Amino acid sequence: MCKKYLRLNPKIMLQILFCLLLANISACSWLQPKTNNLLAITSDTQTRVAQQQWRLTYEQQQYLLQVIVERSADHWQWVLMNSLGQRLATVTSIAGVVRIEQQQSHPANKLLPDLLQAWQFSYWPLIDLQQHADKAWQFSGSHTHREVLFSGILRAAIDYSTQNPWQGSVQYYDKKRHFQLFIESQLLN
Repeated sequence: MCKKYLRLNPKIMLQILFCLLLANISACSWLQPKTNNLLAITSDTQTRVAQQQWRLTYEQQQYLLQVIVERSADHWQWVLMNSLGQRLATVTSIAGVVRIEQQQSHPANKLLPDLLQAWQFSYWPLIDLQQHADKAWQFSGSHTHREVLFSGILRAAIDYSTQNPWQGSVQYYDKKRHFQLFIESQLLN
């Protein structure tokens, strides 16, 4: 009787092999979503280190997150943590290469490329965004307000409570992905 179960139908074996192949391919980094709209460098030569409290509203749920960021002219690092301080993801950009490492599952991980863009749209010098981002993006604004358009459609409106966003609050709303992000930022250096 054991022999009967050990001998598998070739069709079933092919289906199992196909499922294993798909599971293996889905884990390959070359199939992960591309973050090609992220900027690797900035014209701001000052190193900035900040602790940020994020309130993310997504799919009718609200999540409290902490983010520690370090940004200098040629590299940046971003550590996303849940409200208990457990690391959810680490993102680094060194020598123009952006790497995303997810440590724990969390609904915010579904939005990582968009959250990274929101962060850059909010804290990168406006001149860098205008000169180096994909041509479909348009950026305008002042010290207290920014607007981000994609192909002429408003994608985000960012309002700062102070002239230095690294020491104030930012509200970011993305109509396309239906998430809202409120960032309270405090410089550590």
